[in-house]
Amino acid sequence: MPFKLNVSGYRFKSVYYSRKQHLFISRYVPAKDPLAMVKHAKYIGVTFQPTTVPIENGTQKDPFILSRNYHGAQSGRDTLRILIGNSYNKYQVLSANYPAISVRDPSIMKDGKTYYIIYTRGLISTTDFMHWKQIDWPAIPGNDYAQDWAPEFVKAKNGKEYVVMSVCKKRMAKHYLAITTFNDGKIGRKWTRLTGNIPANAIDPDIQYANGQYYLFCKNERIRKLVMGTSDKITGPYKVTQVKFDSSKFGSIEGPEALIENGQIKLSFDTYNTEKDGTTIFHGLHYIEKNVNSSNWSKMRKIDGPIVTRHGQIILNK
Repeated sequence: MPFKLNVSGYRFKSVYYSRKQHLFISRYVPAKDPLAMVKHAKYIGVTFQPTTVPIENGTQKDPFILSRNYHGAQSGRDTLRILIGNSYNKYQVLSANYPAISVRDPSIMKDGKTYYIIYTRGLISTTDFMHWKQIDWPAIPGNDYAQDWAPEFVKAKNGKEYVVMSVCKKRMAKHYLAITTFNDGKIGRKWTRLTGNIPANAIDPDIQYANGQYYLFCKNERIRKLVMGTSDKITGPYKVTQVKFDSSKFGSIEGPEALIENGQIKLSFDTYNTEKDGTTIFHGLHYIEKNVNSSNWSKMRKIDGPIVTRHGQIILNK
């Protein structure tokens, strides 16, 4: 197969022969400075893309999601993707030097000049989207590490930073939500369980602070619906109710991510259907919105972009 000299967003740099792989490998670099591109965007997001699975008619199959196997070689080589845009519902994929690691369920936070990205099983940082640092993550004592899913960054009222995640004790069948500190790029070792009428098997938590209270969003895995709760304290107790809207178009939704801006809540989530053989077909991120004082959510709308966006996060690029 001939080398491609023109790859959208990149320019050809060099080619070399790998004796280990017995292959000629070409190298490309971003055509534009990725950090400059990020700085000019109003919104920045993170998602992942299974690069060995084709996109067909705006959907993408992922046969390994239900087994929760996050080994890159068996899950479509899940590659981090940075999204940038000036509209909440329309993005382009940043041309960057992406790290050669398997990423799912990423969350992003900026601290000074450093961007941190946390994801299921890992934590990385960058200051230029060209060079990456992988950061050690201490295991939670007594937990089933294989069942710790979808960590999220949280910024509290006082500016302190935290990580919230769905976790599972060893020999337990159900998840619960727990939170710990995040200081100077380090994840804390003491995890505190969130309280309130949170579903017994909740996953994919997201916490936002706005209007003098904390908003918790997560998925009730038992009924496969999204729920939302509020509390005066970051650890709860949260008063949780179901997020009611018509999602019948899809078999399931998960990975809720909220952005609260100017009194409006925009809530994005992953959408998919499951075939009889267990294969899941993903339809990209969709979102609903409402005023913080309203009880009625809008109809679903799709977040547009050149790839099938998956469980990730969109934040204001401050």
